[in-house]
Amino acid sequence: MNWNWDHIRYFLALAEQGTLSQSAKTLGVSHSTVLRRVRQLESDLNTQLFEQSSNGYALTPAGKTLYVEALKMRSTMSAISREISGADDRMQGEVVITTTDTLARYILPRLIATLSEQYPDIQFSLVMANRVTDMETRDADIAIRTSKKPPENLIGRQVGKIRFTAVASRDYVQQKKLTHFPDRIDNQKIIMLDDSYATAPFHQWFSHQTRQSTSVTTANNFLCAVALARQGLGITVVPEYLLSAENDLVKLSTSTEISPSNLWVLSHSDSRNTEKIRVVRQKLYEELPHLLDGA
Repeated sequence: MNWNWDHIRYFLALAEQGTLSQSAKTLGVSHSTVLRRVRQLESDLNTQLFEQSSNGYALTPAGKTLYVEALKMRSTMSAISREISGADDRMQGEVVITTTDTLARYILPRLIATLSEQYPDIQFSLVMANRVTDMETRDADIAIRTSKKPPENLIGRQVGKIRFTAVASRDYVQQKKLTHFPDRIDNQKIIMLDDSYATAPFHQWFSHQTRQSTSVTTANNFLCAVALARQGLGITVVPEYLLSAENDLVKLSTSTEISPSNLWVLSHSDSRNTEKIRVVRQKLYEELPHLLDGA
């Protein structure tokens, strides 16, 4: 049977995203292209792979079978790519670094600027994403992440701890006459990160401290929380290193310490011997602790 293996990329995107629009955004194509490729694959296989509903696209039993095998195919191709790139000892080409929203905003740009000067033949890409899965699909070469225990297929080093602090805008602090994190929270406005952060120690601390609050605004990342706090929407918790760049925010002392998170620099084990990855990773090991402390 003759069929186009490239259709598998479109099949996987729709299987994982569930909608044409989100799949198209992930692949950087139009939604009609995604649908056309998937329909062609179904035609090649003479099998229906998806069922459409008002909620999007769901895999049929045949689609679920193909999905399992397609994941193996993607994993194999990624492994081949990593093995080939691992033999490359040239200090040139692209290095993709992925990290969290605040590290990408407040810490990494100055470090990447320095690295670009030292290694002018390397093209650096900085990707803001709060997940480690981009390492699995070879979307990034190095990940800088907070983690209790990194995935076993990634190698790297813990380079420090991210410490957190409670903050509010100067106007809010003056309006509420705050000198520290308030003992009574029922008359305070709160900016809370959403449940995607539920397992993070800082989030658990803040949720416990503010459980009596009746005025809560929710944000899905720290950058949104900071923007809301600047506008006087209330008290939130942020990484301490960003305060040096946020003059409108005031640090509020707390009676108990907010638990820090471990920061790791990680890369895929198959890429560890690639010279450019090894060198960049080593620079991150050396420089990130100083940048975090000096921010």
